[in-house]
Amino acid sequence: MLDIDYLERVAKYFESGDCKFEFENGEEERRLLILDFLEHLMELGEKADELATKLIFKDAYATLLTEDGVAEAEANEDDDADPNNPQ
Repeated sequence: MLDIDYLERVAKYFESGDCKFEFENGEEERRLLILDFLEHLMELGEKADELATKLIFKDAYATLLTEDGVAEAEANEDDDADPNNPQ
């Protein structure tokens, strides 16, 4: 399911200018297909970003689900803002 080679081919397709060339010189059907592909790719990128954030910060999210965790996070923010705190 994790096909990095395909993603690299897509990146190369963009970087080489082939996508832009095909869009500028293609028939209307091809242009619509390219726009649809790009739209899906951007939506997928947003989902990937959201998932990566949740996976990376899983423990932080779990901590913030409790009142104690929220209080601790707020206290840490206050400590970070205090210039007299030598951390």
